Amino acid sequence: MQIRQARLGDYRAIYQLVRQAFEKSRISDGQEQDWIIAQRGKQQYIPQLELVAEQDGHLLGHILMTRHEAAEGVPSALYLAPLSVSPAFQRQGVGSALVKAACAHGAAMGYQAAFLVGDPQYYSRLGFRSVAEFGLENCSELPDIYVQAIELQPDALKDAEGALHLSA
Repeated sequence: MQIRQARLGDYRAIYQLVRQAFEKSRISDGQEQDWIIAQRGKQQYIPQLELVAEQDGHLLGHILMTRHEAAEGVPSALYLAPLSVSPAFQRQGVGSALVKAACAHGAAMGYQAAFLVGDPQYYSRLGFRSVAEFGLENCSELPDIYVQAIELQPDALKDAEGALHLSA
């Protein structure tokens, strides 16, 4: 499996992959693939942080991280959404590899932290923790355990404070 930056020629396959990945998800609005298209046209979009996992010419997974205006004390942050893995390749490490690669790329680019809304059982294995553990207030309608963060640089969230606004 190879992880690389998404290319224009991948966009149609990414759309289908994301739609299929969330098709049977119990937490989905069915619009994840359209949300990605919308993000590509925004100033927060970072092409280097849209990654795919590929094997033998087929896309297995996709991840997108965009710039996020975080809470006070967090100078440069990212929002991870969505993470998608083809149903045929779920539970085989593809998603974990994509998250690790995206976080490493973000850290190398100088970003301080990343935030997401997701399953704490899954993302805690990758180093994410509730934003409340960093002293941030979750201002979404989602339960605190689902709003999570990871420091991409050591002690990046040490001085963070205030309200954090994320959505699913």
